[in-house]
Amino acid sequence: MQNSRNPLIFVVEDNIVYNDLIMGGLKVKKFTNLQSFKNPEACYKNLDQNPEIIVLNYAYTGFTGLDLMHKVHETKPDTNFIFISGQNNVDVAVKIMRQGAFDYIVKNEKAIDNLVSAINLAVSTEKKKNLKSGLRKGIILFFIIVIIMIILVFSLSLFSNDFKLF
Repeated sequence: MQNSRNPLIFVVEDNIVYNDLIMGGLKVKKFTNLQSFKNPEACYKNLDQNPEIIVLNYAYTGFTGLDLMHKVHETKPDTNFIFISGQNNVDVAVKIMRQGAFDYIVKNEKAIDNLVSAINLAVSTEKKKNLKSGLRKGIILFFIIVIIMIILVFSLSLFSNDFKLF
């Protein structure tokens, strides 16, 4: 994630009241790098801003939340999607998660708290992934340097034997 302390979060919610509720709830929890959109198309047009997390509803007419996730993952596979929906259907939630969503949250009285937990988990998961990647690169670099040093020492020992004066 670009800014793990305050990730760029896009909120896509067509219900104005619930959109305001989500935005306000996230701001109270100290997430301030937020953008709000009324539909997936508007969100899609602003992807050049590289959101780390997109919070969206499942059901829209036309271009659905699932359609948006598939389109975004074509070019930005690291973007996390958290669906927040009024549909309390386990089959729908499982389907969405299998297709690449980070989480699925049902709209209820605990939805904002669950959303904040999901965002925090997404951020910490991304941090762990970046740390693991950095560690892997560091280990590979270490072994490359060791191999170069061995080759250098071996070459110098051969070179020095060729030019012995005694």
